[in-house]
Amino acid sequence: MALDVRRRRIGSGNKAVELLDVIGRLDAPGSALLRSKVQEALKDNSVKIGINLAECVEIHREMIGTFHSLGRACERAGGKLVLFGQKGDVYEYIKRFSDSSIVPWFETEQEGVVALGGEVLEEKESEDTRDKPAVAVIGKDAVFTALFWKLSALGGRPIAKFDAIEQATDFIERHSMHSVVVDSKIPMHDIARFIRQIRINPRLRSMGIFIVGPASHVSQIRVLIEEGADRFVPIMFQGEEILSRLEDRQIFFGRLKEAYDSFDARSASKRQNNK
Repeated sequence: MALDVRRRRIGSGNKAVELLDVIGRLDAPGSALLRSKVQEALKDNSVKIGINLAECVEIHREMIGTFHSLGRACERAGGKLVLFGQKGDVYEYIKRFSDSSIVPWFETEQEGVVALGGEVLEEKESEDTRDKPAVAVIGKDAVFTALFWKLSALGGRPIAKFDAIEQATDFIERHSMHSVVVDSKIPMHDIARFIRQIRINPRLRSMGIFIVGPASHVSQIRVLIEEGADRFVPIMFQGEEILSRLEDRQIFFGRLKEAYDSFDARSASKRQNNK
C-alpha cells in the first residue's frame, strides 16, 4: 500500500496545531516522505505537530529513529511533536521501542491536540443526547483515561472528561449534570471536599457520585461513601493490562452500569414519591 501523508491545520494563533494524517505503510521511503512533510510544516512556522497513525497499517524499525529526530527538531524550533491514533501492531511497536519523553503518544486526536496546547472544538451533540444531563469523569491515571476515552457516552449521556477536580467543579456548576465518576487515585481529601461541595449545593445534591479505582482502595473508599458518594466500582487491572484483559474490562463496565441503573431507579422512586 503506497504511503500518503496529508497535512491539515486546526485552530489559529498560538492555538494552531498542524496534523499529519499517515495513510499506509511507514517504511524507508515512507520515513523520507514523513520527514519532508514535517520539515515543510516547520518552514511554515507550524511547530506544534501531531502525527495521526490511525490509518498506518505497518511500521518499520527505522521509523522510531525518524520520530525521535523529528521530535528533537520540533523542540529546537520551540514546539513539540506527538503521535496519536496508533493501534494494533503499530501501537505495540511504538510502545516497546519509542521514547515517550521525546515523542509522547496518545490514544486519540483530542488528547494529542490538547497535549500540544491546541484547542479542541466541542462536537455538536446529537438529537439523542442534546437534552440529557451530562456525566463528568475526573482523573488522569493512565488506566482511568484509557477506559473513559473509549466511551463516547455512558448510559446514553454526553461525557465531559477532566484531569482535575477544580476544572470539573466549574463545569458542573454551569451545566445540567446526571452524575460524576471520579478516579480514586486523586488525593482522598480532595475527593471528600468535592463530595461535600456537591452534597450541600441544592441544585447538585441529587447527582450520582461514583468512585472507581483499584480494588485495594476499598477500605479508603468507606470514608468517601460516608461523605456522600453513591458507589465504589473496582478496576481489576493495572497499567498495560487494560490492553489484553477484555473480559475484566467488560466486567468493570457491567458493574458500573449496575451502579448507574440502581442510582437511576432510586432517583425515579424519589421523584415519584415527591409528586
